[in-house]
Amino acid sequence: MIEEVGTVVELKGKRTAMVLCEKSSFCNSCASSGACNLGDDSRSRTVEAHNLIGAEVGDKVKVAADTKTFLQSSFLLYIVPLVALVIGAIVGSTLGVMFDFGIDPNLLSAIFGVFFLIGSFLVIRVGSNALQADQFMPKIIAVLQNDVE
Repeated sequence: MIEEVGTVVELKGKRTAMVLCEKSSFCNSCASSGACNLGDDSRSRTVEAHNLIGAEVGDKVKVAADTKTFLQSSFLLYIVPLVALVIGAIVGSTLGVMFDFGIDPNLLSAIFGVFFLIGSFLVIRVGSNALQADQFMPKIIAVLQNDVE
């Protein structure tokens, strides 16, 4: 389990909360540390989490995400587009060599690679709407006292 401590800053309905988490040492080793939703001061980030325990705005909470889910979503967001890029480049290069389109096969390879990459992002975007959000969203597991970290 990946755990963070933060403060509830907004409630979205009865079961979802926005939690402001301080950037931890775990973030320093993350390849995506610069791409996550950082706050105004670049030292905090906002996380949408399931609020099944009824935390209120201003409560200090512990948020946890399942490691398996984290790795699955990382694979989906990083590896799948990379594989699509390579497959697109191979398809473009193969078509460029087999058929004479009047375009350099390397250029056709690059064009197909970019189209496959963009296509993979679109498929992930549309496909993620079909997934259950509660399956991948972190959960608030405890409300902490203000002096406890």
